[in-house]
Amino acid sequence: MRADPERHIRTRNSPHSEAHRQNYPHVHEDDQPRYVISVAAQILGVHPQTLRLYEREGLVEPKRTGGKIRLYSERDIDKIRCVMRLTQDLGVNLAGAEAILYMRERMIAIREEFEQMRSEMEAQLEAFRRELDVD
Repeated sequence: MRADPERHIRTRNSPHSEAHRQNYPHVHEDDQPRYVISVAAQILGVHPQTLRLYEREGLVEPKRTGGKIRLYSERDIDKIRCVMRLTQDLGVNLAGAEAILYMRERMIAIREEFEQMRSEMEAQLEAFRRELDVD
């Protein structure tokens, strides 16, 4: 009899995910490596070979254990879902999906930089107002 695969899926509140958090304390929750390739493939409804292809194409970069076992994070799963939507629903090829993902990541980074600069400028402006005693 085959074991229930759902039993092996780690959730954020499981003791297994807590152990991973201890191994990667500096890593954001969504970036914690947690799913082996077979479980990630099951979650996504694809064959593990599809995930290997996405890795070869540079679309996803799962973490590796010392034994070279791929471990996918929640962010990896979300990224793969995005690739699947682009390729299956919108008809974009893998090279196009890669370009779109890259541009999206750059836009997010630029927005974060902009927000950081805006915050710093507002702090400086407030300091100048206090210095000049302007309300």
